[in-house]
Amino acid sequence: MVAGIRTPQSVTEPGRIASGGEKPSLEKLMPEAFRELETVSARLERHYGDMQDMEFTIERGTLFMLQTRAGKRAAAAAMKVAMDMADEGLITRSEAIIRVDPATLDQMLHPTIKPGYKGHQIGSGLPASPAP
Repeated sequence: MVAGIRTPQSVTEPGRIASGGEKPSLEKLMPEAFRELETVSARLERHYGDMQDMEFTIERGTLFMLQTRAGKRAAAAAMKVAMDMADEGLITRSEAIIRVDPATLDQMLHPTIKPGYKGHQIGSGLPASPAP
């Protein structure tokens, strides 16, 4: 919902299960609207040649696309998406290289904690920021 006054339901059944959602997914609740959304989203991503963030609503069984824009992502994700799109033949390798903003590559040069790392706590701190 654009107004942010409702908690959105999961679109896919695997997404609902992964998030632990109790309400039925769009895929289960409105299979026709779900199929239409899949078709429209694939068409938009092909047209724009990029992953899209899409806002939509369904009223009385009719899908309404409200807006779409290129999806924002971290440098590693941008690189993966660009490589995947090149591998799928959606864009050329040259276009994939251009897609990744060189300024964001700095993010990939900094050390990160491996997902799932089980370390031990060596201290604690207060959530604080400098005063203005």
